[in-house]
Amino acid sequence: MSERLIADAKNIALEAARNAGLVLRQMLFHASVREKGPKDLVTDADLAAQSIIEGAIKKNFPDHVFVGEESPGNWRDARGTDEWTWLVDPLDGTTNYVHRFPCFAVSIGLIKGNELKLGVVYDPMADDMYCAIRGGGATRNAEPIQSSRCQKLEDAMVAASFPPNVTKDSPEVQQFLDILVQSQSVRRLGSAALNLCYVADGRLDGYWANQLKPWDVAAGILIVHEAGGSLRGIRQQEFSVWDGELIAASSSPLAIEMLTCLRG
Repeated sequence: MSERLIADAKNIALEAARNAGLVLRQMLFHASVREKGPKDLVTDADLAAQSIIEGAIKKNFPDHVFVGEESPGNWRDARGTDEWTWLVDPLDGTTNYVHRFPCFAVSIGLIKGNELKLGVVYDPMADDMYCAIRGGGATRNAEPIQSSRCQKLEDAMVAASFPPNVTKDSPEVQQFLDILVQSQSVRRLGSAALNLCYVADGRLDGYWANQLKPWDVAAGILIVHEAGGSLRGIRQQEFSVWDGELIAASSSPLAIEMLTCLRG
């Protein structure tokens, strides 16, 4: 029953992600913008894309819990429950979207308990669809992908995320400098979901962040896992989608080296 449910969920998620991505493309040049908080933007495109995804999920899985970035409710209540729960970011990379910088994505994850079951990330500008089912490998446009297997930080291209409220004294700034010195190069792309997919696909070797929400990463971390990548917490050795901080790397040795560097 569970396998059939996940197969059905995959088909629904793929279609919903593509439909939401089409709306994002259509609204790219005329979406209205407002601030949810300082430097934290939302557009009517976010809301329109989430409405499409939520409608498709609730129609097909009315008993499932839906947690979306634009209507999160008390999302912490979903942590660790045994209910099927969808974690959705309809537009990951809103600031990029507002500036028409083509690095944003639709992210749809499905979790039960603390185990991610399905991850779908769609890049509507590149028309790249990433997907993973637990135990089934990871794909881009239905073709298998795998991480670069890079072993050393000195050989790695690494991406970072910074929170909207970052200051010059934020720990992320010192971490950035430490990684910058020890890695081959560092990027800040502005989409956690795509950073994770790029690690899975060998385009990046590593990625770290300290203040993420579960809908930012639920889909992407399963894609990394199924592509052979390594996931770690930063403060805690055990990684959890609910903790907000993570290291994603192409290999376990690289993850450990990044962890050592980030902890100073």
